[in-house]
Amino acid sequence: MLFMNKKEARSHFLTERNLLSEKEIENYSLKILDQFILSGFSHFNSFHIFLSMRNKKEVQTSFLINYLHKNKKQLFCPKIKDHSLSHYILTPDTNMEINKWGIPEPRGKEPVIQPCIDCIFIPLLAYDKKGNRVGYGKGYYDKFLSNFPLSKKIGLSFFNPINKITDISDWDLTLDYIITPNYFSAFPMDEK
Repeated sequence: MLFMNKKEARSHFLTERNLLSEKEIENYSLKILDQFILSGFSHFNSFHIFLSMRNKKEVQTSFLINYLHKNKKQLFCPKIKDHSLSHYILTPDTNMEINKWGIPEPRGKEPVIQPCIDCIFIPLLAYDKKGNRVGYGKGYYDKFLSNFPLSKKIGLSFFNPINKITDISDWDLTLDYIITPNYFSAFPMDEK
C-alpha cells in the first residue's frame, strides 16, 4: 500500500471503513476530538465542518461540533446546491434533513455568501504523506477550498496515510493538517 491511484485508494479505504463497528467509529471519533483539543487549533474562532454520513461510516463530527459549540465558536456547514457547496451557519438549534446521498443538511435557512472561516474540516477516504486527499470523486471540496486559500484545511481520518497517491491533478488541493485517533500532523509528513 505504498502507492495507489485514486480509484484504488477509494476502494481500499471504503472496504476498511466498512469493517469498523459502530463502537469503533464512536471511540475513534472521540479520540479524534482529543487530538484536536491537543492540537492547539481550538483557539480559532470560526470553523467549517462536514456533517457525517452514517451510512458511509465517516468520522462522527458530532463530537467536534458539540465541543466547538460549548466553547462559543462560530460553525458553518455545507449543503449541496447546483453542483457546488453552499454554506450555512450551524447552531445547536439548526433543523436538519437527510439529502438523497444520505448527507445531513440544514433546512430552512439562507446560505452565507462568503463566510470568514479560520479552519475547514474536510471529509476524505484516503490521503498521502504530502497532504493529497481522495474523497468521493465529485470535486465539491476542491471547488470550495479554492475560495478559501488562507483557511487551515484539516482532514479527518481513522487511518494512516499511504505514501503517495499517484494520479493527483493540478486542481486537487492539498490538506494542511490531518487528525487521526492517534495523532495530529502537519503536511508534508516525515517520509522516513
